[in-house]
Amino acid sequence: MKPFQYKKPDSVYTQSVTTAHGQTATQATFHASDIRAEHMAATDPLTYAQAMYEAADDHLNGEEWRENMNNAFPSEVRPYGSQPTAPQVALMEDRSVTFDPRQTYDGRTMTHGEAKAGSLVSMEAPEVGILVSGRVSIFDHTVQFGFTERSMEQTGTKLLDDLELTLAGKIAQSLEGQPSVTTAYVGALSGSPAAQAEDLLDILAIHLDTFWGRDISEFGILIPVALRPMLNRAAQRAGLEDIDELVGTRVQVYSGQDRGVFLVPKAFALLSFREDRHGDVWRIELTRNASTQSWDLEVSAVVDVMATAMVEVKLGGSDWETTPVALPIIKQLILSDAPEAIPEETPETPGATPETPETPEETPAG
Repeated sequence: MKPFQYKKPDSVYTQSVTTAHGQTATQATFHASDIRAEHMAATDPLTYAQAMYEAADDHLNGEEWRENMNNAFPSEVRPYGSQPTAPQVALMEDRSVTFDPRQTYDGRTMTHGEAKAGSLVSMEAPEVGILVSGRVSIFDHTVQFGFTERSMEQTGTKLLDDLELTLAGKIAQSLEGQPSVTTAYVGALSGSPAAQAEDLLDILAIHLDTFWGRDISEFGILIPVALRPMLNRAAQRAGLEDIDELVGTRVQVYSGQDRGVFLVPKAFALLSFREDRHGDVWRIELTRNASTQSWDLEVSAVVDVMATAMVEVKLGGSDWETTPVALPIIKQLILSDAPEAIPEETPETPGATPETPETPEETPAG
């Protein structure tokens, strides 16, 4: 062909991108047809980013998300500017609790007391909230190279799944070390996936506190994401639909550091999400990042975890001297052996001379 005279490309063609060594690095598919709706879901970066924004807003700020969250753990969504709702539940029987040592009026130190029937159990409002945030960058060149409707769906699903795991991981992190959380080392799981799942179900049954619920269905389960494939395999072998049906209650997985399995009674509100001025739980922002030629989609929410149950305990049998103490309601099951205690060193007496071991006398030969 003569200079500046080129053949019009086909509606769809592929361009190979090679490295400096002549090796093919990747291939990009281009569409030059007039009507792209039949081939592509979004070839304009702004259109693609706007569609992602609307999909995230419809799901996260819709009724379906609130219902799913409440099924996983007892949750509330409180109006803008209000404080978390602290439920109060009356004890229907005596309940012994262990608490920090306190000095009584007569100088005695108490470490164990009994909460009488009729005492009110209240949840303390948390002092620190959790900000959960996730971001995805939608680059212009990736959209222009070709994104299908299925690709958009996969990207949105991955974003929501990552948010769910991150939120659950932050909840597990905030629960660890709380006064109302008791820790038990139950040993590591071993054997086949079916055997491990069976052992885990036995562990849950053994450590279920029936004072807060008569059955596993009255508890929420929080497990590390690494345990999900094992439970899924066990559910498949049993012919069940999912791990929720296998365990008998809603099982929520979390990402990040393995902090064990948490058993949380549903009788107490645990999560309190904050609404903004517009009544939305999740704040969704779509901004243009000129430096990277991309659209940044950021999703964030603030949640308070109420995990400290308080009850008034009478000290030393007194009818008038009481103190608020933390009531253990949440079990944290660590799937490992308990760490060995470091033996204490016996202090040496100042000035003492270390003993010299006696040398056995040699018996002369003959």
